[in-house]
Amino acid sequence: FHGAYGTEGLHNDDVELIPDSKRAEVRGIVGPDVEQVIFNFSVMSYASLGKSFRKVMRPNGMPELKDRRTGEDIPLDREQFLDILRMKLGDVLAHMPTQVGHTVLDMPTEFAGFWKVAAEYLGPDAINTWNTITGEELWIDPEES
Repeated sequence: FHGAYGTEGLHNDDVELIPDSKRAEVRGIVGPDVEQVIFNFSVMSYASLGKSFRKVMRPNGMPELKDRRTGEDIPLDREQFLDILRMKLGDVLAHMPTQVGHTVLDMPTEFAGFWKVAAEYLGPDAINTWNTITGEELWIDPEES
């Protein structure tokens, strides 16, 4: 469901055109809290995701996730932001290795450093998933994290 409404990467700028009935349908399947995470994931700007992560890594830092359509803040606490970060990490890993005809992005070359740091920050489960999918080329030593 993470891309149910589209994302910045899918260039779907029609998120505001999603009828309330469609959001209600998704809420009925996954619950209101999960639907809100999905919606926030869909409307966030990727630039604000990176900035928010840098802020959250600081003691007492709070995310400043922005709605890519309006530029307004998306109100959320640290844990809600980390849920979105986990979802985006899973989305990134779903595109590694590059799938022929699926994406033109060379993820390991362009963004691996950022996502390695995110996986380390998110902890052992994220590190194990990262290592399983990326293999030796981008290995994170769990003992050093």
